[in-house]
Amino acid sequence: MVTLSDRAYEGSYEDRSGPLLVEGLRQLGARVDHVDVLPDGVQPLAAHLRALAAAQVRLCLCTGGTGLGPRDLTPEALAQVADRRVAGLAEMFRSESARHRPLAWLSRAEAVQVGRMLVLALPGSPRAAGQGMAIVGPLLARALAMMDGVGHA
Repeated sequence: MVTLSDRAYEGSYEDRSGPLLVEGLRQLGARVDHVDVLPDGVQPLAAHLRALAAAQVRLCLCTGGTGLGPRDLTPEALAQVADRRVAGLAEMFRSESARHRPLAWLSRAEAVQVGRMLVLALPGSPRAAGQGMAIVGPLLARALAMMDGVGHA
């Protein structure tokens, strides 16, 4: 789990979205070994994702950096390390979120595969991160199984 925020990284802002995602993962039965806060930007996240994939981490949820601000560069970092996009997860997030908040269509949420690791980038607001976990969480175990070659049935 990775939070992208210059302010949280510097300690001037308390990360509230990251803990929500960690709790959501644990409720799904996942073991959460890595909880990191990185500054915004392409290189810090790209390097971190490469290291996590090399360490055989299977799933990484990111929160933050998916908006339209000048420092919101999470999708660009994912594009730099992605082996494949998993566009449906991000599309599902936007579509379902937009039912409650039309601004969800402005999200640049993204999902990619980096080696055997699935990476999902959700917005940094606690509300959107929590919604994202509720929306895509039920699909994560199946996505990982499919990445392992388990049938599509």
